[in-house]
This record gives sequence, structure tokens and C-alpha cells, in this order.
Amino acid sequence: MKLHLKLVLVLVLFATKGVSQWEYRVNNSNKSIEAVGLVQFNFKIQDTITLSLSKSRKLGLDFSIQANLFKRDQNYYVLLEIADQKIKVKNSLVLNKQLRILELEDLISNEKYEVEDFIKILKRGDACTLTIRADHQVIQGYNSLSGSVSAINSVLNGPIL
Repeated sequence: MKLHLKLVLVLVLFATKGVSQWEYRVNNSNKSIEAVGLVQFNFKIQDTITLSLSKSRKLGLDFSIQANLFKRDQNYYVLLEIADQKIKVKNSLVLNKQLRILELEDLISNEKYEVEDFIKILKRGDACTLTIRADHQVIQGYNSLSGSVSAINSVLNGPIL
């Protein structure tokens, strides 16, 4: 890769960094309870990426990434770095600007996780770096996981609406 392209990639990654915290909320319209962590990106086209753990009668326990960039006809490479683990989204669906995560895989140990197992890893972490690659676009954000344990526990232990 040429030095010029490497420099452009590094500048793009630094320009698209953001910080977030988690909160617990009740979504009456979807009849679900949610733990939500927002990652805001400030660049030319402003977008917000939301990490969302929800529980409802319709979907059960559901983990998704919500953003305007998700479209049905595209493939996405999503990497979550928590502590020393690099976890790739292995199986997912795009519905209504949401990337619903069904299965994940640790890139180092090749261990596969369902949402319930991944949530345990997420709760143990202090921070999460999220990288999303779609076609020719790569964005990266930082989620501090501040308040995530109580918000996630509220969803896991809360009633199904």
C-alpha cells in the first residue's frame, strides 16, 4: 500500500472517533426494554451509531448496531475490540437501518459466541472499539462502556413487556 493511501486511512480513522456512555430505557412503542450505548461521529455527514441490547416478547434478547449507513444490499465487516479480544460479527441481518447480530467469533481463539455469551464479555470490558467496513468506507468509534453493566443487567433481569 502506498504511503499516501496509508496516511489518508489513518487521518480518516482519527477524524471519525467518538465517545459514549450507556443508558437503560423502556421502549413502549416496541414493547421492549433496552440498554443503549451511543457513539457519535463528527465528520462531514454527521451520523450516530447506537449499540443496542433489547429484550421483547417478539425477538427475545437482541443485540444490534443501529445507524443510517446500514442498507440491506450491502455486506459489512464489523469488529468489536474489548480488552485484548478482537471479536468479529460472524452472522447478522440488516433490517430497518439495524445490523442485528446473531453470532460472533473471537479472531484469536476462533471461539464462536451467541449474543448471551458475548454480553458477558461486553460487561467485563472497560472500553469497546467498534470498526465497521462497508464497501469503500471504514469508520471507527470508541465506546467507554461507562454504565453498561447496570444498563445491561436491567435488560437481562427486567420483565418482558
